[in-house]
This record gives sequence, structure tokens and C-alpha cells, in this order.
Amino acid sequence: MVKITIALSLLVILFIVISKANQTSNEVEIKKSMVKTDSKKLPLFEFYTLDSIPFSKYDLNKDKNLVLIYFDPDCSLCEKSGEVFYSFKKIHEPSQVIFVSHNSNHKIIQYQKKFKLDNVPNITFLRCNEADFFTLFKESSTPTYFIYNKNQELMKVINDDVPVKTILRYIKAGQIDK
Repeated sequence: MVKITIALSLLVILFIVISKANQTSNEVEIKKSMVKTDSKKLPLFEFYTLDSIPFSKYDLNKDKNLVLIYFDPDCSLCEKSGEVFYSFKKIHEPSQVIFVSHNSNHKIIQYQKKFKLDNVPNITFLRCNEADFFTLFKESSTPTYFIYNKNQELMKVINDDVPVKTILRYIKAGQIDK
């Protein structure tokens, strides 16, 4: 009887250890996917509207999260971004969305019109210098999505060809008050 009790106790302990190890592994994966929110504040930037007016971090709405998309109007994956932000307006409506490109005004305006984003109130298009963008954000691939919460803390950087639902999930997460 004592041997059975010891064996059962060891099995229970083994089960608990394996469960904890598995839980810790899952938590590590989730933490790897998210950026520590206290480690990455939105950098101080100054880019330009398509009317050549300076636009900086101080021009942002402090009551909304930010979705910053670095894009190139000539990039085929960036066309997907245009389609997503036109098709899912209701989801990103509570956010401020800024498309930033180093390309010419002419090409950016063509992109805006092609995806009917020129009249979406929460979307702004800006121009920048490619080197300046890289210096500030440490990214140069297009498209790259930066999701910031209302406190201007970086939640996620996405620069892969990911499913639309992944992008939308992080946009919704950024809209939640901390």
C-alpha cells in the first residue's frame, strides 16, 4: 500500500512539473511575440504631410492608439495593406493610422486613390527620408506595421507577410485601455 501511495505521489508530482514546464514554454512564446511596453516608447519624429507641412509625434491624438505603417506604393505586399485598411475601416476606426513612405508625393497620392484611403478620416499619409525612418524605427522593409497603445508604447512590430487577422488582432489589442 505504501509503494502504491509513493508511486501515485510521484506521478502527481511529475504531472505538475510537466504541466508547469509546458505553461512556462507557452508564456515564453507569447512574451517573445510581444514587445515589452515599457521598453519602447514612440520615438520623437518629424515627417511631412503631402502638403509639405511638418508632422511630429506631438501632432498625434493622445486618446487613440497608433498604427504606423511604413510602406512603398510600388510594393506588392503594401498593396495588401491598402486593401486591408479600406476593407476593415470599422476595426481601425478608433485608432489613428499613419502611412509613411519615402516615395514621391505623386506615387503616394496614386496609392491613396487606388485604395480609396484619401477620404478615410483616421488615416494620414506622410513622407519621410528613408535613412531618417531607419534611424528612428530600426526598420526599412516594407510593409512594416508598428502598433502603439494609447500611451505611445510599442506593442508589436510586424514586418512579415502575415494573415490579415493577425494585423487586426494587434490593432484591436492596442485600442484597449491599460
